[in-house]
Amino acid sequence: MSDDPFLELYDYISNFKTNNNEVLLTIVLPMYNEEHTIGKVLGNLPRENSIQIIVVDDHSTDNSLQEIEMVNENNEIEVIHHKINKGYGASILSGIKRARGRVIVTMDSDGQHSPYDILTMVKPVFDNEADYTIGSRYLGSYFYKLPVSTRLGEVLIEKLILIFFGKRIMNNQNGFRAFNRKIIPIFDEVKYEGYAFCTEQIIKATLKGFRIKECPIKVYDRKFGASNIILTKLAANLFSCILQYYLIRLKITIFKRLSTGQIQIYEKSVKKSRIYAHLKYTNDIKTANPVFFIERISPLVPMK
Repeated sequence: MSDDPFLELYDYISNFKTNNNEVLLTIVLPMYNEEHTIGKVLGNLPRENSIQIIVVDDHSTDNSLQEIEMVNENNEIEVIHHKINKGYGASILSGIKRARGRVIVTMDSDGQHSPYDILTMVKPVFDNEADYTIGSRYLGSYFYKLPVSTRLGEVLIEKLILIFFGKRIMNNQNGFRAFNRKIIPIFDEVKYEGYAFCTEQIIKATLKGFRIKECPIKVYDRKFGASNIILTKLAANLFSCILQYYLIRLKITIFKRLSTGQIQIYEKSVKKSRIYAHLKYTNDIKTANPVFFIERISPLVPMK
């Protein structure tokens, strides 16, 4: 046991245990045709009675399930089966519904993520420094040649999220994430169950005022198989997602004047925005229910 590389992780999360049977950490791995990697990935994960491991099989057609059986002799790993292929986001959602941990981690099953970075990902959440962490190869390191199209795409999405929602996330498509279970409501009424799911959850968490932090991780090259991402479809979905949630953000009708001279506006429905032409927005991130405060910088324009 002294050679266990996860001793620091075990010792750390044990500080938050209130009873012996409590699950503190759930690790969710979506999987689709990863017979060459899933066994090794699962074999390298931390194993402890306060850690729950869930694999969501998105209707694999290869030998992935047999590989899981070979490392799951004691049935410690829970496997969820999709009868049809539903997509990346849908797989994450299935895992979250079964998760019992106080903090939930999502990782890819293709071997690109290092399980030794789990402590880095969960520590800000357990320490109440963040509600949602996202692994970043740009803050950490990556050991492969990054396609120019991938980097340009992430930069573009990064700038759009920053402009429209005020949040900068560089590695915005990374699937290595951790979050407090209190933010699970952001996974309700998901509109994108494919890979655009990653961006949708950043936007929804931002609109709900949750604290997001990027953490440095290591990302390795995919040695087997090929990515299931169709770039043209992903790009279309990402732009659609950003536009759709930006319109949702503008759906503002209910507002009142505060004694401070500010106007408190609740995000509800879309109206003509001419009245807001001379207003400056600031976002109150302390509430889970989106509330926007507006400072007057010139006289209000009457609404016709």
